[in-house]
Amino acid sequence: MGDWEQWLLTVPVGVIYSVALVLPFLESAVFVGLVVPGETGLLVAGAAAGLGHADPLVVAACGIVGAVAGDTVGFLVGRGLGPRLTTGRLGRMIGTARWERAEGFVQRYGGHAVFLGRWVGFARALVPALAGAGGLGYRRFLVWNALGGAVWATSVTLLGYLAGQSWQHVERIFGAAVILVLLAGAVVLFTVVLARWIARHPDRVRGWVGRQVERPGVRTVLTRYDRQVQWLGRRFQPHTVLGLQLTAGVAFIVTGGWFFGAVLQDVIVGEEAVRVDRPILHWLAMHRDGALTSLVVPVHGLTGVWGSLGVAVAGALLLRGRLRNVVLALAAWSGAAGSALVVAALVGRSGPPPACALAAGPTSGSFPAFEVATTMAVASVLACLASGRARSWVRAVIYWTVSLLWAGTAGALAAYLGVAWATDVLGGWALGALWSAALVTTTTQWERLSDSACTS
Repeated sequence: MGDWEQWLLTVPVGVIYSVALVLPFLESAVFVGLVVPGETGLLVAGAAAGLGHADPLVVAACGIVGAVAGDTVGFLVGRGLGPRLTTGRLGRMIGTARWERAEGFVQRYGGHAVFLGRWVGFARALVPALAGAGGLGYRRFLVWNALGGAVWATSVTLLGYLAGQSWQHVERIFGAAVILVLLAGAVVLFTVVLARWIARHPDRVRGWVGRQVERPGVRTVLTRYDRQVQWLGRRFQPHTVLGLQLTAGVAFIVTGGWFFGAVLQDVIVGEEAVRVDRPILHWLAMHRDGALTSLVVPVHGLTGVWGSLGVAVAGALLLRGRLRNVVLALAAWSGAAGSALVVAALVGRSGPPPACALAAGPTSGSFPAFEVATTMAVASVLACLASGRARSWVRAVIYWTVSLLWAGTAGALAAYLGVAWATDVLGGWALGALWSAALVTTTTQWERLSDSACTS
């Protein structure tokens, strides 16, 4: 144990709970978060809980109470000051640039900014006051405040708790993890920026494409293969029958089928990916914790077979066009379940040993992970239905993020509890994505063809 952990164990547990409560409270109540982020104290308190020096549930509860109460005070301060919030002495101390960034954030996301701002440092300190000064209704503010505070405090506490459980291991892998996260973030940011630039400058894009087409070598190829090029161009036209949506759907189906086939081959032959199954299972079994497991087991019910069925029905009913959505969600669940049962019976792979399992595993075969396949299929279909009706790309991204996090959690919990091997989880993800892509692509094209036939 290092000096940092030894020092943390000497801090009175009352101080740990006080830090977890007071720092998130002061963050937005008196704008302390602009200097010291509230998540810092909560991370430290969570790490103390991971070392066995504090109760993680109490730490999370303190963080939730502090975050919600602090945002409420900030909201009331903003409502009391009104326009003077940014122009008074306090506003001038904080700085015009910070207020402008926070105001732009609120104008862009509206009431959702209260929840989304909880994950952004400067917004976490300023958005509640701006929401009050801007006349946002308290009931609406309270809903998003409570939801954001609960999710944020629980997540930060859990992160600190896991770090405290294996601090030196986290320390070793932290540098590599940061690099991977930064690279992934850079790729996503570049893609989003490029897509938005293209959407805002269509004339410049068409002009650039036209100049490339007029090049002698390109013109020769296009003239020689005119029919093939026109056919390929029609495959990328949006909002048309057999156009871009079909092309994207087929691409997802091919990619999902290839990945599933690759994992299936490894499982049948017993090479490559399968070799890491036992080391991963043993590592997870060695790092299990009683308190964390008691939290994980109830969540596992929501990502299990019947939990995913309930989410499929409930999620579909929350969307418009309820009957169609319910049918698609049930088709996603039943199709993934049936496919997983058939493949599991054919492969006949034995699951992890009972000594390493904390929950009952499948009886017919462990590959692919049954519950992971159904959860992935339901999550993908619900995300498609919700994002198709989203009013902005931001909401569509949120829908997909929540859905994929739910499906990812299903696989992580199955591996953690010893219900399935790591390759079983990969197979479940691939099969669920494959089935949902096939289902959405088929139904969408059938509806488009039917509408086209009725119109003609």
